[in-house]
Amino acid sequence: MIFAFDLDGTLITARQRQMTLLQAIARSFDVKLDSRAIWHQKREGLSTQKALEDAGLSRAKATEIAYAWLQNIEAPFWLSLDTLFPDTVDVLESFRGSGGKLILLTARQNRLLLLQQLLRLGIGKCFDDIECVSPFAAVDEKAGVLSSQDVDCFVGDSETDFRAAKMARVPFYAVSTGQRSSTFLAAQGIANIHGSLPEVRENIFATRLE
Repeated sequence: MIFAFDLDGTLITARQRQMTLLQAIARSFDVKLDSRAIWHQKREGLSTQKALEDAGLSRAKATEIAYAWLQNIEAPFWLSLDTLFPDTVDVLESFRGSGGKLILLTARQNRLLLLQQLLRLGIGKCFDDIECVSPFAAVDEKAGVLSSQDVDCFVGDSETDFRAAKMARVPFYAVSTGQRSSTFLAAQGIANIHGSLPEVRENIFATRLE
């Protein structure tokens, strides 16, 4: 079987890099933010800009900060804040041990920085293939990879991942540990929502490896 995994919010943390960078940029604009409130809004489906507007910033100021955030979110220093979830390595090794082929399918602007990060985190070796698609066309490009690679199931943390899987007609297994909350994911019509990677593993092994 062929298993595809998203990266950000699925295998590695999403909050620390995003919120630490956003706080730093906001301070450069003399803006004070409640990062917990912003993160909550993002988990409920808001973009960075909309979350800032919801926090009371003007549209112009929110646009400036969100643009600066997007320009810096994949800079090496900020990428260094990402860490693996506690069970990531164990879960990936379990899937490899089942005889499956593993594909990393993630949306990033810079493939080289992605590969460097995977090397630092020590998980690049877990994958048979690493697919890096554009964040600005993530649904279509992820769907294309899922279809062309004949993937059996896709594990991710967002509605973007779900839409890509749906487009490719690939079963989708969501984790609520990353970019979106379980409430938001359920509202998108996602049925298989899990609170951790081990829960995903248990479900997939029980239903697809019988």
